[in-house]
Amino acid sequence: MAASNLECMKAWSTRTVIALMAISAVTLMADEPSTADQLPPEILRQSTPEGIEFGLWNRIGNGPAPALFVLAGTIESTLESPYFRQCGNELGGHGWVCVSIDLPCHGTQTRDGEPAGLSGWSHRAAKEHDFVAESNARLTCVLDRLVKLGIADPERIAACGTSRGGFLAIHFAAHDKRVKCAAGFAPVTDLAALSEFRALAYSPFVPKLSLESRAEQLAGRPVWIVIGDQDERVGTDRAIALARRLASASREQRLDSQVELNVLPEPRGHTTPRGSSQRAADWILRQVPDALGKSSYVAKAAEDDLLFVDDHHVLYRSGTQRVLHPATLHPDNPLIREDQPWEMAIGWTSVVHRPDTGRYQLWYQAYAGDRDQRKSHKCVVCLAESDDGVSFTKPFFDVHDFRTERKPFAGHHSKTNIVLTGDAGYGDRYANSVLYEPHEPDESRRYKMLYTDFSKDDDGREWPGFHAAFSPDGIHWTKSSRNPLNRTAYGGRGLQPPFLDEEVYSEHWDASKQFTRKTWAIPLSMSDAADVMFDPQQGAYFAYGKCWIQGPAGGLAWKHAMARVESSDFLNWSKPQIVAWPDEHDPPNTEFHTSPVFYHKGVYFCLNQILRARGEVTGAKADLMHVELMVSRDGIQWHRPFRDQPFFPAGEQAFSNGGIFTNSTPVILDDEIRFYYGGYNSGAIGGGAKLTDASQQSGVGLATIPMDRFAGLRPVAISAQSTLKKPLANKGQITLKPIDLSDVEQILVNGDASGGSIRVEVLTEDGYRLRGFTRDDAVPITEDSLRVVALWREKRLADLPPGKHLLRLHLDNAEVFALRLTRGDSKND
Repeated sequence: MAASNLECMKAWSTRTVIALMAISAVTLMADEPSTADQLPPEILRQSTPEGIEFGLWNRIGNGPAPALFVLAGTIESTLESPYFRQCGNELGGHGWVCVSIDLPCHGTQTRDGEPAGLSGWSHRAAKEHDFVAESNARLTCVLDRLVKLGIADPERIAACGTSRGGFLAIHFAAHDKRVKCAAGFAPVTDLAALSEFRALAYSPFVPKLSLESRAEQLAGRPVWIVIGDQDERVGTDRAIALARRLASASREQRLDSQVELNVLPEPRGHTTPRGSSQRAADWILRQVPDALGKSSYVAKAAEDDLLFVDDHHVLYRSGTQRVLHPATLHPDNPLIREDQPWEMAIGWTSVVHRPDTGRYQLWYQAYAGDRDQRKSHKCVVCLAESDDGVSFTKPFFDVHDFRTERKPFAGHHSKTNIVLTGDAGYGDRYANSVLYEPHEPDESRRYKMLYTDFSKDDDGREWPGFHAAFSPDGIHWTKSSRNPLNRTAYGGRGLQPPFLDEEVYSEHWDASKQFTRKTWAIPLSMSDAADVMFDPQQGAYFAYGKCWIQGPAGGLAWKHAMARVESSDFLNWSKPQIVAWPDEHDPPNTEFHTSPVFYHKGVYFCLNQILRARGEVTGAKADLMHVELMVSRDGIQWHRPFRDQPFFPAGEQAFSNGGIFTNSTPVILDDEIRFYYGGYNSGAIGGGAKLTDASQQSGVGLATIPMDRFAGLRPVAISAQSTLKKPLANKGQITLKPIDLSDVEQILVNGDASGGSIRVEVLTEDGYRLRGFTRDDAVPITEDSLRVVALWREKRLADLPPGKHLLRLHLDNAEVFALRLTRGDSKND
């Protein structure tokens, strides 16, 4: 290295770190990926609402995580190359998620008529096109999206890149202050050093794109650079000059310089010196606050909730049975009744419990029939509000009016609690699934609604399908200009699916009813209702609902099954994926009317509306529905352990003993889970045909369960197998799968031992007993509690030897619902 450069370094701030390593007799090879690095990552491709594609890898889920932007070339070349993934893989072990996009003039960002890669950059620079600003804008848009989806923690963002990617990573840090630090591996620092830019040697525009031109924005910011000592491509001296300029800019602004330059032996020239990825990862972990300590990400992982609604956590169990605990109906149901002209019948619901105000907002579908002659007002969405979730009021607004000539409601009602009406298409607007996202950057979209309706698509033809509406307050809604978001089937029962080259739309004159009957014969289609949820595990929206499956002879619209569609932006939805359907264990008249799903403590729960359709069972009420609790661990494979056991005993109350309409928005309180639902005392099918009867009742009800008490495990009455010395009454044990208890401070038991006892034993991973942690050493739990600490007479969890262990729950005339393992400081969160 030139002596002049060494002299210059001596003048830098004392906070500037410089690693100059002499060339030893042992040749240090370029950074080589480990065997683990070479394994392909699990890649999730997504896009922002603006259409910017990005790729994700490493762990996604369990709350906002620290995020590393990895820039190299294209998404594919970055994620498929072990070389470029090394730093991200190192951070992945610390819970980081990694993201990449196509760089300017790479992949999807290459424009017609221009060269790709760095030649493309030169081509644009010649036209004074600021591709750096364009890159920054796209990266910021992606970051906004990751934060909004709850994938990235905005307080823990870093960027890194190799060569041209390092150039853009450091530019990104200068542009967006949420990027806490940036690392460059043999980064381009000045485009003028590249052979592709020789023709622009005298361009006044190119110097404006150099990293030195961003020195003021980078002053005092953590920047890490590694460069080989013989890099002729981007220039070792130019990297040194950049580090010097950043240190100088920090000094000028009276800030501590946080630039770290590593000049390492690298005889191969322009490549990443060996060991750089580990060095960079260690440096990033030192820069990002609480990356390995207490944070939103770690807090989510710090509490392990083990729900016993299924055997997911169970190694095996002996002498026990699983028992469903149906929700308790509120005695004052219905909490919301029909008392307005537009409320002939009340059905679909969604509820939001605002975390900031504690106030409840509940949207419900009101069927008005032909009381108002406007087709748009036949089936509307209304709003009710409450301070306690029990006593609701109906606020009236100047949003939608209602006109009717029907007595006793005749007149023009200029103020109503109607917040959304239909599009007055061929069929009725139907359903209303609402999400509230307080961290949505666009305030006008913080409330999102998914419903079905009929409207004209781009081809000018009317189609049934999903529709979206957005609102800043849940009152004033704006329908998406892109409605319908997809196309769904309507009519065509018994028809064979159309050929690929045939129209799915048809119409014919119905002489008996004197109108034109229209059919949209779309196979494998969603139907007319779905409930939307945001999946924190996948970082995407999923709408679960009824879909049409074909009959034994292949005819369309045989019965409803359960399907889901996915979206990253609430507007672009995937094709339906069928995930459950009535089978041979169900009566032949069974359908899944609609199947709302919510995610809670590692479990996907479905409040499946089981419809026994069309009165085919002798003596049964036509179109009777009940709610069956289904469970899944991935949202795709569903289990039905409680078949034919109603989770809501809604038939016990008159207003809901015919049809019941659940949703995907239960309210999770400290000690209770609340389920709001709509109910009819008439059946579910018929488009309101029975809703004009004098005996018609409907409304919104409330059902509750104590926290996590969906189902419990309790002993069978008698275990009398021949292998037992004597029969055992009301005794059983549950042995859980191996668990790492090294940082667990407490085990909290959710159980009812008021008539007996629960004892927690700890075994080795191989099932051997541990002195001091046996059943006899355990302090018996003899109360009914949502959270009681498991204790031993003389030992603590901290006394356990290292490694994984088995937890065994001994039940003596008692029932257990869940365990919570609190780690670190999580019990104080």
